[in-house]
Amino acid sequence: MFNMLEIRFVDIHGTLKAMNIPISDTDISNAIKDPVFSEGVNVDGSSVDGFTPIEDSDLHLQPDPESLVELPYTETPKLAVMCDILQRGTVFAGDTRSRLKHILKEKLEPRGWSLGVGPEPEFFLLNGNQPIDEGEYSDIYPNAIAEGMIKRFSQHLTKLKLTPKVHHHEVGKGQYEIEIGYEKALRTADAIVTYKAIIRALAAKNGYKATFMPKPFITENGNGMHFHLSIWNGEKNLFSSSKVNELSDLAHKFMAGILEHAHALTALVAPTVNSYKRLVPDYEAPVYIAWAPLNRSALIRIPMFRKLDAARIEYRCPDPSCNPYIAFIAMISAGMDGIERDLELRSPVNKNIYRLSMKERKDLEIETLPGNLFEALSYLKKDRVIRDALGEHIFQNFLELKSKEWEEYSTQITDWDWKRYLNV
Repeated sequence: MFNMLEIRFVDIHGTLKAMNIPISDTDISNAIKDPVFSEGVNVDGSSVDGFTPIEDSDLHLQPDPESLVELPYTETPKLAVMCDILQRGTVFAGDTRSRLKHILKEKLEPRGWSLGVGPEPEFFLLNGNQPIDEGEYSDIYPNAIAEGMIKRFSQHLTKLKLTPKVHHHEVGKGQYEIEIGYEKALRTADAIVTYKAIIRALAAKNGYKATFMPKPFITENGNGMHFHLSIWNGEKNLFSSSKVNELSDLAHKFMAGILEHAHALTALVAPTVNSYKRLVPDYEAPVYIAWAPLNRSALIRIPMFRKLDAARIEYRCPDPSCNPYIAFIAMISAGMDGIERDLELRSPVNKNIYRLSMKERKDLEIETLPGNLFEALSYLKKDRVIRDALGEHIFQNFLELKSKEWEEYSTQITDWDWKRYLNV
C-alpha cells in the first residue's frame, strides 16, 4: 500500500524535481482515484531555473496519470508521477515536457506519425571520486566488479515500467551502460529522467556514486547518450525500406534535416561546458557532420538490423546532461524540416573519419561540430527552425542560463593556468 505521491517535473536543464504529497492508503491500480490527481499542487516557479520571475511566480503541477510509477528505492513505499505545468489555468510556456507534447501534436500527429526513440545512457560508478573498477568494454566479473549491482539496477528499472535491454561494462574504467527499450518520444523522455534518478539513488544506497557527467576523467571515454530514432505510422516503421539494412527515402530526408541543423542541435543535446571535453576526435566521440552505415566515426550511423521493422538511425553526439524533452523537440523539428523541405542527403562516408587529414575532410565537405558551448550557442541563435520549435520562453531562458554558464567557466583561474602561465 502507498500513502505518498511524488509529483515530478524538470527545470530547463532537465533536472528532476518534485513535491511530495500525502495520499490515502491505496495500491498503484487505484492511486489515480485520489483527489490529488485532479487537484494537483502549486509550486514556486521563481525558485526554479528557467521558470518565472518572483513577481509572477505561482505555477500549478497537474499530475499525468499515464506516467504513474512505483519507486523501488525509497525506505517507505512511494509512488511518483510526472506532471503538466500550468500558469493561470493554461500550459506554462517554460514547461519543456508540455512543449514536447505540443511539437508532437503539431509536427507528427496530424500525419498519424509518432517518433520512436531508444536511448543508450552511459554512467560511471565511483568509489569516492574514483572509478569503482579497472574494467574495459564488455568485461565481466571480477574485472567488472559491479556486474551484480548493475543487474539489480536493471531489475529495479523493470519495476518502474522501464524496459532494460542490454547492460554491460563500457570502455571507461568504472563505466557502465543500461540500454532502455524503444518507446514513443514522450514516454522515453520521462524514462530518461526517471532512469537517471534511480541509478543515482541505487548507487548511493550501495555506498557509491553514479555520475552522468559527459567527461569526468581526462584519460577515459566520456558518457554519451546515443539516440536510436525512427518514425512510425501505427505499427509500420516508415524508416524501413524493402531491403534489410537499408533505409527509406523518408528516413534519408529526416537524417538530412538532422545534419542540416547539426551545429545548432549540439547546443541542446550537449548543453554543458563539460560536454565539449567529450566531443573531441579521440575517445570515439563523433564530432564530424557525416553519416554512414555502421561507421562509428560519423555523427549519424545506420546500425546493423536483421528485421525490416528495426530500421533506424543512431544520432551519436548527445550526452546524458541534456534535457531529453528539449533534445526531442529539437531533433523532431530538424528532422521534419528535412522532410518538409525535401532535403537531399549527402553521400555516406564509409571511411574512418578520425584518420582523414584536414584536406581530405574538406574535399569530402565534412564539417565539424562546435568546439565549445559558446560556439554552439552562437549557431543556436541563428537557427530559426530550432528557435521556433522551442518557443520564445524556453529559447530565451536556455540561452541566458547557458551564456552565464560559459561566462562563469571562462573567467575561472585553474591549476592549469598557474602551471602554464605563472612564469610568462
